[in-house]
Amino acid sequence: MRNAANVGIILLAAAALAFLPAGSEVGAVAARALSLAFILVFALGFSLAYRRFGSDFERLPGGFRALGLGAVGALVLTFAAWSRLLAGSGGLLTALLLLGGCGAALYIVWQRYRAIA
Repeated sequence: MRNAANVGIILLAAAALAFLPAGSEVGAVAARALSLAFILVFALGFSLAYRRFGSDFERLPGGFRALGLGAVGALVLTFAAWSRLLAGSGGLLTALLLLGGCGAALYIVWQRYRAIA
């Protein structure tokens, strides 16, 4: 019963966005708010992880620290420019390559961290 209520609420919100006169503007505001919340959660998670593992991160060689921080920065910029990336030609491929490259860089840093820990 609870699941049916949740589905009903989502359908009601979708109908309001689709059929109310200012629904598209409200939808755009809601999408921006969700995007900002996602970036905020990402930044908060990174800061908490840095507090927890900061001393371990400082033991990494300088190149690996730069690679890790650069990958996190590139992720933030990719998420911030997501709509512009998708608007251009070849943007989806560029965005996916950026995400894959950042993931690979973070994996390399994690492997180095595990080797010295």
